[in-house]
Amino acid sequence: MKKIFSVLIAVLILAFSAAPALAYSNSSPTASKDFKVIIHNTEGGTGTYTRHVDKDGKHVTVKAHPKKGYEFVKWKIKGKYDPEGGKLTDQELRVLMKSDLEFTPVFRKKGGQSTQPHSSQTPVKSNGSPVSPKTGDNSMFFLFTFIGLACAAVTAVGIKLAVSKK
Repeated sequence: MKKIFSVLIAVLILAFSAAPALAYSNSSPTASKDFKVIIHNTEGGTGTYTRHVDKDGKHVTVKAHPKKGYEFVKWKIKGKYDPEGGKLTDQELRVLMKSDLEFTPVFRKKGGQSTQPHSSQTPVKSNGSPVSPKTGDNSMFFLFTFIGLACAAVTAVGIKLAVSKK
């Protein structure tokens, strides 16, 4: 009987030692953070953005919309990002987000000088998907529940064996 109880305890120890290895996730550490995007409107126009989340990370595409009589010059970006499509002088630009980002479209009057952001800057809301990205699952909950039930079963069997031996 002691051998059976020892084997059950060994199996239980193996199950607990395997849990950290099974808990490892290969997702990037930045994928769990929901970065903010702000677009500052200027006198010469506005900007909009859309978000896209995939296995490579969080992407944002910004598009400048000049007012009548203005033309787009460039984007000013505050924050960490990797360029993906387009240049800062393109009206539409796609980047991989590495932090919160603030975009300011710079416009100029046709045939004139560039405009600067005015003091009543208003953040623009996302026009992207209303669905939030999936940030996790319940697999670890089920794993630890199974291990807990296994512990209870091993303990019950051990107690039953110890009582029947007496």
